[in-house]
Amino acid sequence: MVGSPDSGAYMERRTFGVRKMSIKRRQQRPHSINIELWKHQVGLYGETNKIYTSEGSSHAEWTAFSKSIHLPLIWYKTTFDAPWGNDPVTLNLTSMGKGEVWINGQSIGRYWVSFKTPSGQSSQSMYHIPRYFLKTGENLLVLMEETGGDPLQITVNTMSITRIYGTVSEFSTPSLLSRENHPAVHLRCEKGKHITDIEFASFGNPVQDCRGSGQSCQGSCHAEISEFVVKNACLGRRKCVLPVWANKFGGDPCPRIEKSLSVAAICG
Repeated sequence: MVGSPDSGAYMERRTFGVRKMSIKRRQQRPHSINIELWKHQVGLYGETNKIYTSEGSSHAEWTAFSKSIHLPLIWYKTTFDAPWGNDPVTLNLTSMGKGEVWINGQSIGRYWVSFKTPSGQSSQSMYHIPRYFLKTGENLLVLMEETGGDPLQITVNTMSITRIYGTVSEFSTPSLLSRENHPAVHLRCEKGKHITDIEFASFGNPVQDCRGSGQSCQGSCHAEISEFVVKNACLGRRKCVLPVWANKFGGDPCPRIEKSLSVAAICG
């Protein structure tokens, strides 16, 4: 159970959960039900009856609505057409609280948008829908909302990554899955796209967080042939590997200074 103590001394003396319960009836004294026989049920009737599937949902009674209701512990259902193209599909649940989502009977997982980071932002609001879950049209979307939200604001979006970035230090340890003996920058576009341009490349001591474009990313140490080397290795390819090795860039541009390779590329 979430929140239950599961370690430490004197576990037998620890208590948790509901300890006292009574029913208040207008003018009468509260009726204690502490000694009544208690039972519990795992899961929901909606899950048991699989109302998140086409067949199961046809046996449930649904009520149409056009205004936000923000009710807790409620099921929602709608249908949507699959977005055109091959880009990844996401469900934008920014307006919801906490629950679970099914697409055509397949769960895409639980969501907890109402859980905020210290900055006040949702820890996650976009949820991936695998393309193979989808049909061309009439895709069934079912949600079980636990705390309350506005399903009228839910949108189905596509995501397209057009800019990729990588930076690796010459002293970084190569991945255990890598075949290279030296640290390297790995660039990779989405399926169906390839690297069309190198926006920035620098072997030296570029700005640590160089996700923006422009020469302002260049540090006091820079190998002049950085862009030429990177373009030669990556342009026209879906993916490329760039070893962070001084010999690849015409020698050490600044001895006794720790160097990195930073690259920003465009996919198209």
